[in-house]
Amino acid sequence: MKRTYFLIPLLFCGCLAPDPGHLAKTGEAAQSNAAIHKTRAPVQIDPEILISRTFGEAPILAEKVKKGELPPVSERLPENPLIVVPMDTIGQYGGVLRRALTGDIIQTAGTNKTLSENLMGFSRPLPDSIVHNLAESFEFHDEGRTAIFKIRKGIKWSDGVPFTVDDILFWYYDMTFDDNARPHNQPVPPSVWVVDGKPIDLKKIDDHTLEVSSSKPLGRVLHALCLDVIAQPKHHLSHLHPRYNPEATYEEFREQATNAMVIMKPGMPRLSAWVPVEWIRGQRIVYARNPYYWKIDTAGNQLPYADRIEFTVIQDPQVILLKFVNGELDLFGRYSRINMFPTLRTEEKKGKFKLRITGPDRGPAYYLNWDTPKPALREAFRNRDVRIALSYAINREEINQIVYHGLLDPAGYSFAPSNPHYSEAAYRKYAKFDPDKSRDLLDKAGYRDTDGDGWRELKDGSRFELNIDVVPGVGVDVSELVSEHWRSIGIKANLNISLRDIVWPRRLNGEFDIHHWGLEGPADPLGRLNDWAIMAPTVPFWHRNASKEGPAWLHEATMRIKKVLTTVDPIAVHEHMTNVRDLHTDNVPVIVVGSAYSIWGASTRLGNVPFQGSAADVHRGWGRPVFHEQIFIKQ
Repeated sequence: MKRTYFLIPLLFCGCLAPDPGHLAKTGEAAQSNAAIHKTRAPVQIDPEILISRTFGEAPILAEKVKKGELPPVSERLPENPLIVVPMDTIGQYGGVLRRALTGDIIQTAGTNKTLSENLMGFSRPLPDSIVHNLAESFEFHDEGRTAIFKIRKGIKWSDGVPFTVDDILFWYYDMTFDDNARPHNQPVPPSVWVVDGKPIDLKKIDDHTLEVSSSKPLGRVLHALCLDVIAQPKHHLSHLHPRYNPEATYEEFREQATNAMVIMKPGMPRLSAWVPVEWIRGQRIVYARNPYYWKIDTAGNQLPYADRIEFTVIQDPQVILLKFVNGELDLFGRYSRINMFPTLRTEEKKGKFKLRITGPDRGPAYYLNWDTPKPALREAFRNRDVRIALSYAINREEINQIVYHGLLDPAGYSFAPSNPHYSEAAYRKYAKFDPDKSRDLLDKAGYRDTDGDGWRELKDGSRFELNIDVVPGVGVDVSELVSEHWRSIGIKANLNISLRDIVWPRRLNGEFDIHHWGLEGPADPLGRLNDWAIMAPTVPFWHRNASKEGPAWLHEATMRIKKVLTTVDPIAVHEHMTNVRDLHTDNVPVIVVGSAYSIWGASTRLGNVPFQGSAADVHRGWGRPVFHEQIFIKQ
């Protein structure tokens, strides 16, 4: 059986359902998304622009064309450019978008989520559907076991070299699934590309046609093709790879193909709206417009609007905040914290920026280490009643008012409201503040204060004591209150406040009692497989021995998740994911405080900045929904 999906190339018109077996009608999707932002720009392009290929371009590029340094824009754009409906109006060319990062090499995600392109993508600013991107159409065959993707003909890398399927296969086979070439910080390939222990097969049909196939239906292939990377420039990197150059070494290849090098190194060909032209390590990264960018607005103007985007490295988020409110930065969101809300709200009145509040999305979570090196504490954490008691002991509304200024939705550990398999009852389970119930559960579980010192004892007679790893910031404020709540029921909780560079390796190596972090993937757990299922011998990180010692419910949840990954039946997907939700929620392996709203801001000198969005990592964080390529600087 074959299903073909070819969509009108308007970014908000090509809306796909969450799975390939259920497709939204184009007209309905366009109406829904158009209602979100009610743009003043044309919602359709004049067909004559596409027929005559009379496109607009930035003045600095037009000057290069005039000098013979660039081909005409009609030759630089693909046969079927992706058409973007601007958020508010047709923009103006020129200017610089100014942002900040707390680091360069250690903060590659900040630029990657902003700039990277894939075959498909989540709709923006709200990620409520999947849309075409580098790909203009796809087909499913053999009950979903095979998918054929058609790439837009004529897309070029930023150096003018054609983008083809060879670049995808190079990234996939020569980098991602070559154990010698893959970066050291990626010990295994992404689990989303593995079925029954074997890589999904990618095959070249022709330069612009990619076949993706597996022994089982490709239930998550569209989501996988919304992530940050799908290709690397083979023409630029292959001479460094031993498979293509006998004199090359894998060590050199890994050094030249790190995340930072392919994203930030000047001269590296890109498919993104801007390309790196300057990188002063530890200080700033500057990106200039890509003359071969393959998107246009509904007036036929090649995007992006801004000439450049600059990331200044500022290690302290508070300094980033200060520079933003002073008008030295244009966008502030990646490092915004809820404790900055009063300052932002006050400074907004000066008129230099407008504040946005979106969400709620993931909030503070406490990951109990089911394999902590402390045997008695490990036994306690594996006791369901203990975990329920810890959840009931937290006064979430107090945290909401004191720390979050009312911008926290108190809730427990479950799928977020934005998830299609959300349940209000599951979302609120074990979230009520009931310390008496906590004490009763602990008493019945055999964790009592037998010596009258005010602290309960573990089964080996030692004090029920635990340490919470937390990085400086709002997490400390939340954890101080949570630790007080747990102390009030007889559990001694201590804070281990350390920098991320210390806390993160402890998380990865299982060297913690409790790890405080934002809940991973509540909007789409399938986007964070290694946090919700036993997808490899040492995951999830909170139960590294789960493959051997994991509870039956976690093995069942894993089994169901794997079935979802290999089905295109939406009814079966919903049944499995509902069960996964309930298995996790009922057994509460992670203690969650609630879902937090995100606060961010944009300079009033910018146009087309969305007022809605998502900060969910599974939707590429805050940076992707902001839709940088169609933002412009008001003249």
